[in-house]
Amino acid sequence: MSGTKVLVKESAMPMDMQQDCADCAAHALFTLKLHEQNEVAYFIKKELDEKYGGQWHCVVGHSFGSCVGHDGAFFIYFEINGIFFSMWRMDKTLAVKEVAIDSAGRVVRAAA
Repeated sequence: MSGTKVLVKESAMPMDMQQDCADCAAHALFTLKLHEQNEVAYFIKKELDEKYGGQWHCVVGHSFGSCVGHDGAFFIYFEINGIFFSMWRMDKTLAVKEVAIDSAGRVVRAAA
């Protein structure tokens, strides 16, 4: 969304898809005014499932650690106003990459 500062920390997707993910997150926060992190994550997941197909996953929060497998072209981790977003699509038929994020929000491991 215009005027929203998005800090992408890690991504393995095309720029237009990164923008769609950030726009979707900003829409949930600022237009729909969703306050519960699980509601924001659910909204984003449903939007990405519909737009891009497949099974998307979304984690939203101020602090979380994660280690996820994802197909190589569908992962993003970014921040908007101190809220962190991790989104990925998993496809069992593709080569899997792993990304680990510590509780401080730092990418600590990215492996092919």
